[in-house]
Amino acid sequence: MTQGPWQAENNQLPGRGTPPQAPWNPEGIQQGMPEGDDAVFTPAHPHRAPQQSQLPQFNAPPPYANPVNTFKAEPEAPPVHDAPPDDRMVYRAPPRQRNIITWLYLGLGLLIVVLAAIALSQMIGGQEQKTAIVTISEQGTTFSGRTLIVRNESVFQQENVSDVRYTAEEGSAVNRGDPICTVYSTGFSARELERLSSYRTQIKDYHKVLLSASTTPDAQLARLETMVMQRAQETQALVRGAEGNLLNQEQLLKDAITARHAYLKQKYIEDTKLTRLYDNENSQLQRIETWTKQFAATDNGIVSFYTDGYEGALNASNYEQYSPQTVKDMLAGQIPQNLARGKNAIDIFRLVRQFDWGALMLADDLSWNPVVGDEYRMTIESFDSTTVPVTVESVTRSGGEMLVRLKADSAIEPILYTRSARVQLSKSVITFAVPSSAIINQDGVIGVVVQYREGPYLVPVDIVSRDATQAHVTPVNPGHLYEGLTVQLF
Repeated sequence: MTQGPWQAENNQLPGRGTPPQAPWNPEGIQQGMPEGDDAVFTPAHPHRAPQQSQLPQFNAPPPYANPVNTFKAEPEAPPVHDAPPDDRMVYRAPPRQRNIITWLYLGLGLLIVVLAAIALSQMIGGQEQKTAIVTISEQGTTFSGRTLIVRNESVFQQENVSDVRYTAEEGSAVNRGDPICTVYSTGFSARELERLSSYRTQIKDYHKVLLSASTTPDAQLARLETMVMQRAQETQALVRGAEGNLLNQEQLLKDAITARHAYLKQKYIEDTKLTRLYDNENSQLQRIETWTKQFAATDNGIVSFYTDGYEGALNASNYEQYSPQTVKDMLAGQIPQNLARGKNAIDIFRLVRQFDWGALMLADDLSWNPVVGDEYRMTIESFDSTTVPVTVESVTRSGGEMLVRLKADSAIEPILYTRSARVQLSKSVITFAVPSSAIINQDGVIGVVVQYREGPYLVPVDIVSRDATQAHVTPVNPGHLYEGLTVQLF
């Protein structure tokens, strides 16, 4: 039997109110037993005839007769209410919090896996890597310090000097015997030169008188005069910018004038007036020579008229005898007393020889161990930095200072006017790079074991530099170690 949902008189749905309940009556159960022909036999009453069933009487509502709503159609949306007031705020759900502990465990596990993989690869690689390949490399070192420049030069001095007249030019190259200058001592007066010039003017004027009085052509004199005019024109052309050596041209002009003058003196040797004028000139020259001194080059080199007072103390003949303290004093401006310039002496000029000079260097780095014979590139720090090759000649340590004597064999012009400066010594060495584990010491011999075709051989090496992973070496015997060879690791 199907019974529809209970509905109250006010159409109240089930569950929305309390339905009426009848009191429990046990007799009502017996009255409700089935009777009649359609009665059903029950074991509870086997001898009772079937009776017509009688339903218990309950105070129940009538059955629901309306059609049942199966809700197949979409339920209608609830009515849209008006927008909330302005003082309301839209609710936003907080972000979902991640479980930090979970991520921490995941990261820790990943780290353990990575470390295990690295350790395994290193173990495998360490077992397999037993050799290495020799590679070529370049190592550079730099050392600095204060330096005194030592030139192979000679200084020429003179006392009681009143005037100097230079013949050579500053910085010019001269040969042995070339005139440099004329020095006039104290007591010499310019009137002596004026008197000499007056005698020579008289001689020149009298020559003109004699030549104008001559009626016989003189081919030799004409040739000499033509030579003088030609040399004079060539000299003027050089002065205006033509190419050539002006010093040589001036000398050629002087030679031509001297030859003409000598010819005229010989031609009119019997003229008493001209002879007297020549005698006056010679007497005045001898008088002037008592106050003058001619200087000429004693060797090939470069002449300079600028001096600093160190020429006598610092030269190629005595620079090796100085101690580090003496060099330090000279850097401070103190020249050894026995080598200082004389009180009344004046430096006239200095003659500097090429390709033979040196330097005295007080090194800044006392841990440096320079080796005699090592070659470096020396950079002189100045307005125009100059770099020259030098060789270590000797080393002296004393009083907490290290003096390195350097020798150079290059042109002198870049340091012609330099006495003291800061310098940097740099050196580049071609070395071979091998792992540090390839270096072994066998019976006091340091080397590497090279795999030649004939088998392994110990090659002695000198270690230039070495760290925990790599060493830079050079073979003791050149040619025994080169790029591409295989060395054993230990």
